[in-house]
Amino acid sequence: MPNSESTPSVADHVVFHGPLSELYQLARAGKIPTALQGSHTRPCKFWTASKILSGIRNTILLTHGPSGCAFGVKQAYKLTNSRNSASPYEPVLSTNLKQSQIIYGGEHQLKGAILEVDAKYKPDVIFVATSCATGIIGDNVDAVAKQLQSKVSARILPIHCEGFAGEYRSGFDLVFREITKLMDAPTPESKAELADAVNIVGAKMGPERTEIDTDVKELVRLIEGMGARIHSVIAGNCSLEELRKAPSAAVNCALCLDLGYAIGSAMQEAFGTPLNFTILPYGIAATEHWIRGAAKHLGKEAEAQQLIDREYEAIREQWEVIKPQLEGKTAIVEGHDAIKALSIAHMLERDFGMRAIIFNFHPWSAEARETSIDYLLATGLDPEILITKGTLKLGKYESMEQTEAELLEFLGGLDPKETVYFGPSLSFPSIPLVDLNAILNRPRFGYRGALKVARCIKSALDYAFRPRSAMAKRIVFPKSSGLVSVQSLTGKLAQEVPDCTMYAGQRRKGACSMN
Repeated sequence: MPNSESTPSVADHVVFHGPLSELYQLARAGKIPTALQGSHTRPCKFWTASKILSGIRNTILLTHGPSGCAFGVKQAYKLTNSRNSASPYEPVLSTNLKQSQIIYGGEHQLKGAILEVDAKYKPDVIFVATSCATGIIGDNVDAVAKQLQSKVSARILPIHCEGFAGEYRSGFDLVFREITKLMDAPTPESKAELADAVNIVGAKMGPERTEIDTDVKELVRLIEGMGARIHSVIAGNCSLEELRKAPSAAVNCALCLDLGYAIGSAMQEAFGTPLNFTILPYGIAATEHWIRGAAKHLGKEAEAQQLIDREYEAIREQWEVIKPQLEGKTAIVEGHDAIKALSIAHMLERDFGMRAIIFNFHPWSAEARETSIDYLLATGLDPEILITKGTLKLGKYESMEQTEAELLEFLGGLDPKETVYFGPSLSFPSIPLVDLNAILNRPRFGYRGALKVARCIKSALDYAFRPRSAMAKRIVFPKSSGLVSVQSLTGKLAQEVPDCTMYAGQRRKGACSMN
């Protein structure tokens, strides 16, 4: 039997366990490592810039560089958006530079491509996105655009987004600043025309899906519910004409706080357009703040209160039954998506009265997400953060297995019957799991979303004894333990249980989830 002194304790696996404010201070003071490891890769600046540009309708994204850059963006964004939303495919093109152009320069190829794109597709805007290759050789893209602008009908807008020139967040910010160049300054006439209109800013996914009620559609419904209207969702399938008029709207309402703040503050500085922002509106408290902030600039405070009363009344009966059953429970929130994790933690603590622990919140996020962290701390919320050694493991794919083992050790000090895990379906700690990305009948925002999440938590805890499908286990997961979607269970049970609830396996009925 091993000596108790040599047996690793939970503390041996913990890098940081404490409030977010403390982690934030350590990161800013350089007292905790914030560099991303090889196993924590992010998209490059080129990819994130291209993602936003793909959400502007009737435009062509012309990637200046080798063809592979265009292929990746096309597959990841344009084709996916078109399939999901039944919208027309708008090509992502490339100047297709070869080795000789990388050596001698590719400006001649760029000139020919711009002229060909304008003649063939007649877009409103041609975005010329620089790749790593053209950024390194120093092609003068701005000079080419200026030279050709009078010879084409489309607006040419260079986007200097070579991937090596900044981390992935900078691509979002860059494009949101650059597209303000397509906007017109407000006039008394344009402001009167859009006095009851709102822009939702910070969108990055392109066209909305047609077959489900997405989160953005829920925010549109809420705005319309207090007698206002949406002018544009930027950049979620918006048009050049919408962008031109966007500064004249009554208010910009941020979708994602970090990205919405980037373009919202740029428009506020350039045009004086007011900005309303909160964290992602998961839950009642954040949604109310979002609605009231919009109403203040629309002059619709009374209508907003009526909307809030109606929305709460629609869920009140079920909400008041479920909420007391969640109070005091613990939620482990996967911290890979920092903005989402912070927003979920806000909802769990403020609306459900739960203890939220954000797990695997990489210290890098404390630097990259300053806007959201500052906002959250200003509201008086200081969520608990747990970072284990596996989170900082360098370049090892098995670090995911390590972090889950470390989490299980940590959970030994918690009541397993009172704990639920918010994370992806491929995670499988031996506690009930809720995967918000698996919610098929969205939305997740707003009052309806809050009730949906509450029901999922309640069901995860109630049905924790249910085994998962043996067939799905063999097909999807390794032979060791795992979790599976409710869709793998019997038809009757699948209808009764929310679709985002996952269950820990290998337990007899009635046994606690840690046994």
